[in-house]
Amino acid sequence: MTGRFALVVATYSFNDPGLRQLTAPVHDAEAFAEVLADPAIGGFEVTTLINQPHHVVGAAIGDFFSDRRRDDLTLLYFSGHGLKDDAGKLYLAMTDTRTLTPLFTSVAADQIDYAMTGCHSNHQVLILDCCYSGAFPAGTIAKADDQVHALETFSGRGRTVLTASDATQFAFEGETPHGQATQSVFTRHLVAGLRDGGADLDQDGDITVDELYSYVHDHVVAERPRQRPKKQDNIEGRTVLARNRNWQVPQHIRTALESPAVRDRRNALEDLDQLHRTGGAIVRSRIHDAITRLVNDDSRAIAAAAASWLDSHPTGTPTPSAGGSGTAVKTDSHQVRETIPAKTPERGKDAVQHEDSPATDQAPPHPDPAETPPPAEPPGPSEDERTTEPATLFSEPAPRRRLRDRKWAIPMAAAALAVGCVVAVGGWHLAPTGMAGHAVADSTALRGPDVDLLKLVAATGYYRSTCHHMDPDTGQVAYIVCDTNKAASVPLARFYRFTNIDKLTDFYQTYGRFMHTGSCPGDPPGPDAPVFDHLRKLVGRKTCAVDPSVSPAASMLVVTDEPDLAIAVFAYLPSEWTSPLAEQLRDYVAARGYRQFLAADEAKDPDEFTSADKDLLAHVGGDFTRMNCRHGTPSQPANAEIDCSAPVNFPTASFLSHPTAAAANVEYQSEISVLSGHACDGRPGQDSPWTRKNQPIGRFTCLQSPGDPIHPDDHSPCLISIHDNLHIMSVYCARSSGAPQTAITTEPDLLAWFQKWAG
Repeated sequence: MTGRFALVVATYSFNDPGLRQLTAPVHDAEAFAEVLADPAIGGFEVTTLINQPHHVVGAAIGDFFSDRRRDDLTLLYFSGHGLKDDAGKLYLAMTDTRTLTPLFTSVAADQIDYAMTGCHSNHQVLILDCCYSGAFPAGTIAKADDQVHALETFSGRGRTVLTASDATQFAFEGETPHGQATQSVFTRHLVAGLRDGGADLDQDGDITVDELYSYVHDHVVAERPRQRPKKQDNIEGRTVLARNRNWQVPQHIRTALESPAVRDRRNALEDLDQLHRTGGAIVRSRIHDAITRLVNDDSRAIAAAAASWLDSHPTGTPTPSAGGSGTAVKTDSHQVRETIPAKTPERGKDAVQHEDSPATDQAPPHPDPAETPPPAEPPGPSEDERTTEPATLFSEPAPRRRLRDRKWAIPMAAAALAVGCVVAVGGWHLAPTGMAGHAVADSTALRGPDVDLLKLVAATGYYRSTCHHMDPDTGQVAYIVCDTNKAASVPLARFYRFTNIDKLTDFYQTYGRFMHTGSCPGDPPGPDAPVFDHLRKLVGRKTCAVDPSVSPAASMLVVTDEPDLAIAVFAYLPSEWTSPLAEQLRDYVAARGYRQFLAADEAKDPDEFTSADKDLLAHVGGDFTRMNCRHGTPSQPANAEIDCSAPVNFPTASFLSHPTAAAANVEYQSEISVLSGHACDGRPGQDSPWTRKNQPIGRFTCLQSPGDPIHPDDHSPCLISIHDNLHIMSVYCARSSGAPQTAITTEPDLLAWFQKWAG
């Protein structure tokens, strides 16, 4: 039985006159304990300690981390003063702490670290909204100085540590610290994100530690720019802290369900199925209700698909109460206060690790993925399907195309590199999988290390649903095989991650001996060639090969990445890529010489899409979906960005949405100014009107990309458009020189494509 345990400690009253009396901690503790204990939100068994002496808190922390199981989730929260001695060691101040003797009158951080290290739980969360001794400017309480390093103090495997600020910043208690019942800005947003569900950034019904931190960080920085919360983790997979009790079907899906276009409603049904498979109890219940209403859809195809889905999901999971006042028992604030333990139903014995959801009577945790039926495939269009389309960027459905980062960073290669074992490619094929966003729950479903590896793959087009777990050999951390995705121009691939550089090197050399590898076309003669990152730093090697085990032979590309200890092998199979396209694609990717993996601190989940991303995708139209697009990182004034891959005969592209037409125009004019935009059709001026059916809908301009550090002279033509009503700016770029013959490489080709699909 998996347990969820929290210990909330707050000290605001101190006997030592050298420690300033605080107002925030007691209110922080009460509010945070309430949302953690709420069965509809956190479902934790919470113990709260307010204004206790150091020996009581120390004993409670020791007891808290003892007798825990491996799959238990433990959360320790502290609000109050922190002290440091002459050696720089950190101590948490209690009501009897003396500033001159913290070693004997406070709780040492080393003691907490020792208790956490001895704990059997692999899911430990530590949250410090801690005031460190130092200067206290008016309206603020100093939360750290340059001698305090809380993250480093509590580093350890299986832990996630959140702090209100780092060692050189401030955490603000409020403008009036004396005599008012105020909360810390950090904890106030912790509570708000959990209570209101705002921290459920991907709208899957679960609030993970990563989501909560991102939510709190953004809100704290927006309110107090000088305060920067920090996070450190060393844990595999994700840790679910709470449910979003206010979850509703996302707006973009609700809009699609009401669309007159049957295709939109069919896509909405697929999105609902995906959310049902990955969401919690509240999500599953409300999705079941939404699909039930589709049984009466006036399209026979949609109604039949909904009925089929309901047959395979006969009952909805009861929805927990949206209320919940918490279970904290109010007693004297100077006494130990405990909450009524939330009941924890037993999970399936094969439940996926790190997917811990709040356990309550009202809302059982996620079911064992192995027990989740596969999605019902909606049938194709029938004669009664209507053709009315909502407002989109494209005048007719366009094939999926690859999106390029608008910041003109180095383009992602058209294919992700995956290192496979030395086996003929003919044995690579696996059974097709389901939708984007989840892996089929069987022996090939991705594990935690597999997902970590997938997040490092630079190319767009590989997802959990198209990649498969393989048993790694000795010296390998993870090994996955990913299917061909022609809509994203990525081939069949194998990806490996190794325990050390020696294992990687041995594997690469062995592969070369068995597969008869050599330099790629355009590279100097030799066994291989270097691979660089965007700073021109050498990160690995690349080599090309031909696998004669299939007829005609398959074109292979192998790339190593030493910083990530990863290897990728791409296989352009003749059965999937017509000749000579297979060789041309392989050679084009190889010639670009780009790093095929992201740096560890840039890892990105390919299945992560925010609500704003999904709304943007719905308005882009065409055939852009989560099967060939990725979340991008927008900069002001944009509020969402998606980057998608595409077939080789379409340009790369990025789409950015903006809150207003004025904001979109600011960014559009900035691009024209910085990159010397000009009218694409040769007329005078910087841009041209964008019309559809003789009606103006926006403007567009052409320009040259500035190149990149590896190819500074490679200035590909690009076209930027802005849609006045949708507030969307689109960036389309032609392929670079050396692209396959069918690719768009010139400005006239780019303009002709735009006029065909968007005019």
